[in-house]
Amino acid sequence: MKILLLEDEEADYQIIYRALKRANCPLTIIWTEKLSKAAQYLETQSFDVILTDLNLPDSSGIATVKKLREINQEIALIVLTGLEDEESQMASLSAGAQDYIDKGNITTNSLLKTIRFAVQRQEHLQEKEALYQEVLASRERLAEQKQLLKKKNRRLRRLYQTAHRFVDNVSHEFRTPLTVIKDYVSLVQEGAVGEINQEQNRMLSIVGVRADDLNNMVDDMLDISKLESGLIGVWRQGYRLQEIIESVCHPLMKRAELKGIQFVIEIPTSLPAVFCDAEKVGRTIINLVTNAMKFCGSPGLVRLWVKPDLVNGEAQIGISDNGPGIDPIEQQELFKRFKQLSNRFSSRAKGFGLGLNIVRELVELNLGDLTLESSLGAGTTFMFTLPINRPEIVLQNYLQYLEQIPSKSQQVAMITASLDEQITKPLANETDAFFNCLLRKHDLMLRLSQHRWLFLLHLPCVEIQHFVDRAQKELKKVNRNRPFGLLPEFDLNLEGCWQAKEAQKEILTRFNHVMQKPSCGYKTTNSNEVFAVEDAQSNEYSQ
Repeated sequence: MKILLLEDEEADYQIIYRALKRANCPLTIIWTEKLSKAAQYLETQSFDVILTDLNLPDSSGIATVKKLREINQEIALIVLTGLEDEESQMASLSAGAQDYIDKGNITTNSLLKTIRFAVQRQEHLQEKEALYQEVLASRERLAEQKQLLKKKNRRLRRLYQTAHRFVDNVSHEFRTPLTVIKDYVSLVQEGAVGEINQEQNRMLSIVGVRADDLNNMVDDMLDISKLESGLIGVWRQGYRLQEIIESVCHPLMKRAELKGIQFVIEIPTSLPAVFCDAEKVGRTIINLVTNAMKFCGSPGLVRLWVKPDLVNGEAQIGISDNGPGIDPIEQQELFKRFKQLSNRFSSRAKGFGLGLNIVRELVELNLGDLTLESSLGAGTTFMFTLPINRPEIVLQNYLQYLEQIPSKSQQVAMITASLDEQITKPLANETDAFFNCLLRKHDLMLRLSQHRWLFLLHLPCVEIQHFVDRAQKELKKVNRNRPFGLLPEFDLNLEGCWQAKEAQKEILTRFNHVMQKPSCGYKTTNSNEVFAVEDAQSNEYSQ
C-alpha cells in the first residue's frame, strides 16, 4: 500500500510513521509538510490513501480537505486531528473525507483498520458513482430511444392511416367498374345486343364469376379495414336462416355449374329463427363455400347443410367438401391473416389469404363459434353456429363473447328503453333502427317487444351518462332532418352495471327480472337526471 502523509509536525509524523512500520505488511510512505507539494505528488504518482492534518503551512481547516478533493476525487482520504471537535470531524466527512483519527490515540491496529475501511468505503463510493453515471447514461439513452420510438410510432400511425385510406379508396373505386362489367355481361348473356352461342355464353359466365371473385376480394379488404379500425357496424336481429341462405346461393350455384362442381344445399323444412346480422352471415357463407369450391376434389362436391341444435340453443351451418383435406399443422395456422395453404394448393387458390380470418371475426360478431374438421384424404368441413332467437340464449352467448374480447375493462351495463304503447308499429321499427345505429360492435340490443328494448353496453359504468347524452344528441339531430314526423321520445332505465366475468349469475337474474316486469326510467330529454335502478330490490345487482 502506498500512503501520502501530510503533516507539518515532525513529532506527529514520527508517531504515525512508527505505527505504520510496525504493521506486518509492505507499505510505502511519502511524507510532505505542504499541500502544494502534495499536489505535485498526486499529479505524478498514484496512492491508495491520503493521511492529512487539517492545519498545514499553506492551508488550514476544512479548506485542506476541500482542496485535496478538488485535486483528486478517487483516493481515500483520512483526516488527522488533535482536537476532539465533533463539529470539525463531521465537516471533514461532509467535505469528502472517508474517516478521521485522533493523533493522541493512534495505535498500529487502529490506524490500519481505519485505513482499510477508508479504502473500502472509497472503492464502494467509486463503484456507486460509476453505477450512478451508468444509470444517467442509460436514462439519456432511454430518453433518446423513447423520442425515436415516438417519432417512429407517429410515422407508422401516418403510414397505417394512409394504408387504410388507400385500401378504402381503392376498394370503393373498384365498385363502379365491377358493377359495369357485371351489368354488361348480364345484358349480353340475356341477348340484349343479339344472340350469342353456347361457347360465348360460357366465356361470359367465366367473366361474371371472376368479377364476383374480385368483388369478394374488395369486400374482404373493406371488412379487414373496418374490423381493424373498429368501425364495422353490427345489426343483429331475428331472421329466418332459409332466407339468408337463399339470398346468397344463386351466384354460388352459378359458380359451381361453371366449374363442374356438384353444389348441394340441405336445409330442414322447419328451422327456428336465429339472432344475427344477416349480411355478415351471408358473407360468411359466401367465403366458406367459395373456399370449399377452390379445394374440393375432382369431380367436386360441396355441401351446404343446416342442423338445429335445440339442446344448446343454436343452429349449426356447415360447408363440407370432398377435397384432399388439411394437414393438422396447417389447420392451426389457417385462420391467421394473409395465411394460405402450402404450395401444393397455390395454383388453385388465388387471393390475399384474408377470407378465413374474416370469417372467424364475422362469426364471433354474430355470437357464434367456428370449428374445422378435416383429415388428409377425407375432405374438410367448416361449421359455424348462430344463437336461436331467444333473448336468454342470446344473452348467454353474448356474455361468453365478452370473455374473449381482449379489453382492460370488462364492465357491462344493462339499460332498458321503452316507448309509449300508442306509438305505431312503423314508427317503433324506425326507432329500432335508430337504436341499432347507437351501438358499437361489442354492444348488444335485444328487442323484447314492439315498444321495449334491452341494451347491454360494453363500457365502464362511469361512461353510462355519456351514452345517454349521445342518444339525446343523436335523437335531436335525426328529428331535425326528418321530413315526415319526428321519432318519438323514449324512456331509459339503468338496470345495473357489473364486471361481466364475475357477475354472470347476477346479470342473468336481473335480466329475468326485467323480462317479467317492465320498468319506468327517465326521458332522454333531460340528460342531467341521475340514473337510478328501478327499485330498492334491484340494488343488490348493481355496483
